[in-house]
Amino acid sequence: MEPYVQTETYDLENGGSLVFERDLYLVSERLERPPPKFHGVRIHNTPAGEQQWMITADLKGSSEPPISERILFSFKAYSWVDGLAHALQEGLARHLDFMLHETRKDLELTRVHSHRAQMALAHHADAIRLLAKDRRSLRLQRAKNVATITRLREKIRTLEVTVRTQQDQIQEMEEDGEDIQGGDDFLSDDNDFEDDEFTDEEDYEFLEAAEDGIIPIDVDEDPEE
Repeated sequence: MEPYVQTETYDLENGGSLVFERDLYLVSERLERPPPKFHGVRIHNTPAGEQQWMITADLKGSSEPPISERILFSFKAYSWVDGLAHALQEGLARHLDFMLHETRKDLELTRVHSHRAQMALAHHADAIRLLAKDRRSLRLQRAKNVATITRLREKIRTLEVTVRTQQDQIQEMEEDGEDIQGGDDFLSDDNDFEDDEFTDEEDYEFLEAAEDGIIPIDVDEDPEE
């Protein structure tokens, strides 16, 4: 078993200005991870008795999306400072690798959503074109209907004028004593009554009563005829 000689701990939350430190802290904050911690143990593991450091990095995960697991890795270095710098660089690389993986996943999801959105937009565009076509058809049909209604209204007005004119003519004909049902054979005017005044009673021959009790009157024809 390797003898432990010396230990070191470096908490990035209370760190300083080492190389890669600021970048690793910002990336950890971006991923909503706790600040990483680094541990170092000085050991004797060479036949010559040279001192080495066992560096362990603890990058805790995040429970918030994007959820990330805890990252633990360790390696040997010849000094604590060199090992810490290498651990900071490795921690930053692993964080960036995780971010790259998550970014690719997001890009793939974005591509899928974009494809679906494009299909939906194409569907909506087709629907809009159909609606526009239907709207044009409806406008044309409406214009035809308006023209038909206008023409029918004009025809109705013409018919109304014709009816009023005919009614006026009928009224004038009735006032003039004309037979509006047919000829004027059964119409009598003032001249007919004047002719009757000069007809003698003997010119009428009373016939026998018919079965219905009506006695027909036969007017003698003029002898001169």
